[in-house]
Amino acid sequence: MPPLRSHEEDSVRGVLASPHAITTELSSSPNDAEAIVAANAKPPPGGATHDGSRRYTLAEVARHNVVGDAWIVYKGRVLDVSKWMSNHPGGAQTILRFAGMDATDELRAFHDDWVLETRVPHFVIGEVVTEEETTTTTTSELVNDFRALGEAFDELGYFRVSPWFYVRKVTTVFCIFLCSLGLLFGTSSSAAHAASAILMGIFWQQFAFVGHDVGHMSARTHARDNIDVPRLGALVTFFNGISVAWWKATHNVHHAVPNTIDCDPDIAHLPVFALHRNMFGSLYNRYHGRVMEFDWLARNVFVPYQHLWYYPIMCVARFNLYIQSVLFLLSSDDGHGGRTRLDTAAFVGFFSWLSLLVSCIPTWKERVAYVLLSHAVAGLLNVQITLSHFSRPIFGSSAEGDGPNKKYGGDFFTRNVISSLDVACPTYLDWFHGGLQFQTLHHLYPRLGRQHLRKTEPLIASLCKKHSLPYSRKSFVECNVEVYETLKNAGLQARAWSPLIYESMCAHG
Repeated sequence: MPPLRSHEEDSVRGVLASPHAITTELSSSPNDAEAIVAANAKPPPGGATHDGSRRYTLAEVARHNVVGDAWIVYKGRVLDVSKWMSNHPGGAQTILRFAGMDATDELRAFHDDWVLETRVPHFVIGEVVTEEETTTTTTSELVNDFRALGEAFDELGYFRVSPWFYVRKVTTVFCIFLCSLGLLFGTSSSAAHAASAILMGIFWQQFAFVGHDVGHMSARTHARDNIDVPRLGALVTFFNGISVAWWKATHNVHHAVPNTIDCDPDIAHLPVFALHRNMFGSLYNRYHGRVMEFDWLARNVFVPYQHLWYYPIMCVARFNLYIQSVLFLLSSDDGHGGRTRLDTAAFVGFFSWLSLLVSCIPTWKERVAYVLLSHAVAGLLNVQITLSHFSRPIFGSSAEGDGPNKKYGGDFFTRNVISSLDVACPTYLDWFHGGLQFQTLHHLYPRLGRQHLRKTEPLIASLCKKHSLPYSRKSFVECNVEVYETLKNAGLQARAWSPLIYESMCAHG
């Protein structure tokens, strides 16, 4: 499928004026495409007959939102997943974040239709009694457009990739790895060893992108490929050093509740970073299950000067990821003991080969320099990850809101658009960003193949424009400036912080 051409930009702006327009832009088979959209552009069935015969209101469903008593809604059906949460491949925390809520779009985003069709019926206990016109026409139209576009992507094969795409990617990445080894062992030059460390850092950064794709099931070549995530993930862990099992446990929750102040692990960085004034104080974090203290270190050392600390910390952030991996692997209770044991073995294997490699460097001074330089270069990945969300709006506590669908900042589409920042870059730099430059699109369709991101991104921009939603896309430099300013502004507020002022601010929003 060729990329969208420049002369099509005008028509892209109105691509969602009607459901049929979506596939006119993407497919040369309009009859098939129209059938796709027509089937998906209808409201979710509310009165269909399901296995469960009971009927529940959303208010009744909302009461079942804790471990051991978790219900979710999918396409009007009520699912009791209480006993299955610990067996969920994506982790129990991901389900818990939407217990008591309608998670139709979340489930569709992370799972193939055939998976949902075969698994969902086992959990159905009834259906939702819908109230008449409880949502506005605008919201309903937005959700239908979003679902129709996803259905079109699925039919056109955009949730699959060419096997040669990853053959080229993996080959290139391991060529970098071999060049790093060649420079290290082929000469005794300190300059060559420094170049080796730089290449090793680039290898870790680039191989992490491959692991990211594997974890999201976006590296499949066929519709029903069952990627062996545990084994492929262990391979990534072995070469990259960050536990993929830990990453999946945290990253899936991040995708479920991006930039939510008390849930998203990707913005819970006290005592080092605080992105919003509501983080100044004792805030209970639902993901970590503990209070994130705004302690002496946060108040006096890190947060007031966090804009200055940002890049130095990114250079050593990889060491923290090692620590997080160890803590997860030692205490994992996710119901997947075999998977974490495999990942643990791979994690130990990584440090074995890295230790052996570093031990071959002749002096301790060069060894320390090699480790620090390689990890600093790999810190580019940490910058790229934080650029995507740090400067975006922070949603309030997940315990707040007007109803289950509004707890995390509105519907799934709106929540992810508002909380994401894309990086504008030329095509020849796509390799450097590894797909993260299309963060909004990735959050909306996390299973979308990386090779299809650039040609489908204009449709998301068009959809946002149609529904008057802000779509944020800036250059890499501008994104860095935004993060710097966000950290600086929050830091200035932290300098004037006191418990009484904090309580007053929270009381008045």
